[in-house]
Amino acid sequence: MPELTAEMIVDLATPKQPDISPDGRMVVYALAPDSKKEEHGTSALWLVPVDGSRPARQFTAGSAEDHSPRWSPDGSQIAFLSDRATRGTAQLYVIAADGGEARALTNVKNKKAVEQFAWSPHGGQIAFTSADEPTEEDERREKERDDADVYGERWPYARLRLLSLASGEVSTLVSGNFHVDCFAWSPDGTELACIVRKAPSLEYMARDVSLWRVPVAGGEPRQVCRLSASMNALTWSKDGQTLLFGASVSLKSQSSQTVYTVPAQGGEPRRLTQYDDGCIFSVTRSPHAQQAAVIVCEGLESRICWLDTETGALAPLSSPEPEDLASDVFDWTMRALEDGSTILAAVRESASLPGEIWAGQAAAGEVVTLHQRTQHQSALSGLTFGPQEAFAWTAPDGWQMDGILVRPPDAPTDRPLPAIVLVHGGPYGRWGHGFHLSWADWAQWLALAGYAVLMPNPRGGYGHGERFAGAARGDVGGADYADVMSALDAAIERGIADPERLGIGGWSQGGFMTAWAVTQTKRFKAAIMGAGVSDWGMMAMTSDIPDFERELGGSVPWDGLEYQNHLRLSPISFARETKTPVLILHGEKDARVPLTQAIGFHRALREYGVPTELVVYPREGHPIRERMHQLDLLRRVRSWYDRWLRS
Repeated sequence: MPELTAEMIVDLATPKQPDISPDGRMVVYALAPDSKKEEHGTSALWLVPVDGSRPARQFTAGSAEDHSPRWSPDGSQIAFLSDRATRGTAQLYVIAADGGEARALTNVKNKKAVEQFAWSPHGGQIAFTSADEPTEEDERREKERDDADVYGERWPYARLRLLSLASGEVSTLVSGNFHVDCFAWSPDGTELACIVRKAPSLEYMARDVSLWRVPVAGGEPRQVCRLSASMNALTWSKDGQTLLFGASVSLKSQSSQTVYTVPAQGGEPRRLTQYDDGCIFSVTRSPHAQQAAVIVCEGLESRICWLDTETGALAPLSSPEPEDLASDVFDWTMRALEDGSTILAAVRESASLPGEIWAGQAAAGEVVTLHQRTQHQSALSGLTFGPQEAFAWTAPDGWQMDGILVRPPDAPTDRPLPAIVLVHGGPYGRWGHGFHLSWADWAQWLALAGYAVLMPNPRGGYGHGERFAGAARGDVGGADYADVMSALDAAIERGIADPERLGIGGWSQGGFMTAWAVTQTKRFKAAIMGAGVSDWGMMAMTSDIPDFERELGGSVPWDGLEYQNHLRLSPISFARETKTPVLILHGEKDARVPLTQAIGFHRALREYGVPTELVVYPREGHPIRERMHQLDLLRRVRSWYDRWLRS
């Protein structure tokens, strides 16, 4: 029987960014390895019929990073982004739907990348965003190294631009000191709605954000509304009278996601849906669709639904059959045809199958059943993976909780196993019915090494509405930590986990929970802190999203000595209590959780004689991208747990 290797994991190629052709017959998507072998990653565009009548076929070479494919409104062309001219700097290209050579639409000599784009409803124009090209003064400063960086000066604002396909001319619709986050064409193609913030820095992503309407023919933008919260997934109603967007229920960063609506002529945004049992993401609408579509996450399940743009009522769009709900949907798209039928395409995975393109079509008024249409994960065929099951328990305060349990293949049932608690990131994240195998998701990797892997969904995550998500604000390491430990208690009581051979680990927020756990209990014999937080005060001072970190920690160092809630929530404050051996993994260039979080905790543990190792991955940010680094990480994860739980 073949054996799973670290190479198999990091070389998995995952479909993403599907788009359905206007006639509903084809899906174009990008296929990208989860790792990169050199400085820049690679990806190719692929095509597959919605009905599965032919196998998927590669459409571009994949020697560069080709991504974000979008069909033209008449279906004759596919536009996409690629860095084939200058690696690391994507420009806009177009290629005939029946193949041939791709043609650049933006200047391949540009030094600033195209960030996002969208076809106009009639196909004669493409709107896109990019930063301004360097001026002569900018180039002089770079050449002479006279480049003192003054905060707020020379920021790379994303401008909203318009490309004419007929003339090739590019005009700028939104300039000045404004950063365009996302945009959407009006149904009649005469204007664009866009979400604008005052600076490109993520520090401003939830500060005084505005929604504008911009006339395509020229003229001043018109403000529709303002919001002190991040907005996303912008779209229009079919009649063009209403704008819809995603935002948080509480208008805070750590909060459940939902959908808001506002009159296109201006007014106060209104929460469209009062659904509180789960969370709603990715509002979108196809040109011929009367209503919008969203993905609803409730508990461990995900389903795609129609969203009535007036009442907020939800109705099933994807099949609600048990086998469909026992899977996880990631990138997805929908298209309504003139006859009222609907096509869905999604990247879907389950406990036994990694991500593939699934697609299906249904007549008006019927739900869509998705069918697997690609076979990209053949490298894993023949392998036996650990059985995965839902895991439910009750928290100490009576809350009903959920998570995932992965057991080793052919695990004995007459005795408990060495067990790892794997905590997800976020904290607004979730372990669902997906295929848990990647450089940052070690569940199957550890299960195949003989460990029971417990994956709890503590408070702060998504799938249970605002009360659940908001519980982490100002109290990380409180009720969420109790959730994690009570899940572990339940696994021990059920004879699954051996209380003498327990480990814990996770990435990002999971790394924080790991660091917090080892300072609060001595039950764990091994821990792995991946890109984790040790000091919430320093996070507010140095992370690229300081307002979010402030919400979690509950205070900042400049609040004054009497208001230092973050100190009682920071693992560094309790490092002297640690006895558990801790492996610390971190990216050198991590802007989200800066490397100082790892260095500080490592120093503290060494001072108190705790067995610890610090591994820093050069050039890496918050996610680890380079192939050799991912291989190293996976091997260290197994080795660390084996060292302390099997000796």
